[in-house]
Amino acid sequence: MSPRIVPLVLITLGVLTLEVASAAAQTTSEPVGRFEVAVGAGWLGGASLGEQPADLRSASATPFQLFDTDTDLGSSGIFEARVGFALTRIFGIEGRAAISSPELSTVITNDVEAPGTFTAVESIDQYVFDGGIVVRFGAWDGLGLTPFATAGLGYVRQLHEEHELVEEGHLFYVGGGVTHTMFSRPQGLIRAASLRADVRLNLFSVELDEDNRPQGSVTGSLVLTF
Repeated sequence: MSPRIVPLVLITLGVLTLEVASAAAQTTSEPVGRFEVAVGAGWLGGASLGEQPADLRSASATPFQLFDTDTDLGSSGIFEARVGFALTRIFGIEGRAAISSPELSTVITNDVEAPGTFTAVESIDQYVFDGGIVVRFGAWDGLGLTPFATAGLGYVRQLHEEHELVEEGHLFYVGGGVTHTMFSRPQGLIRAASLRADVRLNLFSVELDEDNRPQGSVTGSLVLTF
């Protein structure tokens, strides 16, 4: 992940926190406004990409195995930004952009030219743009939490180390979580602010993958309603 991303996120969160603090005293019972913007961070789980032999075709068309590989995509931190629009009190739509930098590790064994085990590691910049629907349920009395469910699809772009290889693909996701309203008010630029926690199951399908790969994610974000 580019080192310039982190300070930009911190500055943005600092500005939003000041605005939230200045408005916290003007609180009503229910958030007002339909347009939402959120920024957050979290964790994206890893996945196994499976084993794959490297074969060489001989003159007799019989494959000759050079070595075996076992590849894993590691877990990583994730930064995300989201925009949403409430169609009704229950249903809404939202779009999200996320960036992460997992490591791709390949273990090489049974090499006919070099005995032993070797591990090749490279970093990947992964960009995800997705969108879907949000269904909000009734608030949990006494806890101040509102549960929700989400589902949707998106586009995936992976840039391998030194950007020598670019992979594209898509993903489907289902998930859910809860939101906690910190304040709401009938007037002002920011009508409401809340904290949101998401748990998702992401099903990735990228060009060089043989099969769809499931990866879980957990994120927390600050949501501003306008």
